[in-house]
Parts: sequence; structure tokens; C-alpha cells
Amino acid sequence: MTELRKATYEDIPALVKCRIQQLDDEEEHPDIKIDETLSKWFKEMFDRDELVQFVITEDGEIVSTGALQILLMPPSFFKPTGRIGYVASMYTKKEYRKRGYAKKILEAVRDEAVKRDCDKLFLEASVWGMPVYEKFGFEIHDSWMSYSLK
Repeated sequence: MTELRKATYEDIPALVKCRIQQLDDEEEHPDIKIDETLSKWFKEMFDRDELVQFVITEDGEIVSTGALQILLMPPSFFKPTGRIGYVASMYTKKEYRKRGYAKKILEAVRDEAVKRDCDKLFLEASVWGMPVYEKFGFEIHDSWMSYSLK
């Protein structure tokens, strides 16, 4: 059974594994361990309610993930609320790709950003992710992309 849901504290060990696999797939291979740092970061972000991590599970296993991180910026004409949504940690395990999971997570992220009164979404895209985000409606700006919510 496939399910889209918000991640919980109990999911943190699996989220850490997904994040490390994402970095590995993106060819970042430094000789440092960040498991403990990532675990602490997820817990702190969940505690502060500044991160909403979505997961798609198949038979209870997390196979796809993505997050909305709320950033507070000074309000401006282009960001009247000053609330910006950063799309982070978009990752789908290789054997589960091409099933529309990234789109489902992006829809959940977008809907959550609207609920939280964000003005825009932005992200840094990998070469592989750019076509997915562009198809969803993100605009390309050099190495980052944005999506207007208002």
C-alpha cells in the first residue's frame, strides 16, 4: 500500500538514511559522518515547527521524501509576508522513480506553504531534478529555481 504523509520523530533514522543516499547519488562523497548531526537537525527543526517533511511509503518503507522549510525574511514588495518556503531533501529511491512521487510531494509542499502563508517557494535543483521542477511550474534562475505562490 502506498501512502503520502507527514514525517514524525520516529521517521528520523529513515530520513537520515534517505538524505545520505541523496547526497551519495548527487556524487558528494566526503569522508565525514553526518548521521548524528542530521538526526539532531531533524529533531530541532521538528521541535521548532520550521520543517514539514513529507514521505511516501510503500508497505511501511519510506521510498520518497521532500520537505518544506519555512524561512523568515524581511518583508518586501515581492515577499509581503516575508515567509519563504525552501523545498529541501527531495529524493526518491532509484527503484521507485518515474511513478509521480516527486510531483505528489511537491503538491503537498505547495499546499502546506499556502497554509503557512508563504509568498514563494525556492530550491536548488540537481541536473536530474530540474525537468521535474520546471514541469511543475518552477522558474529557472541560474542555479536555483522559484515558484510563486501568490
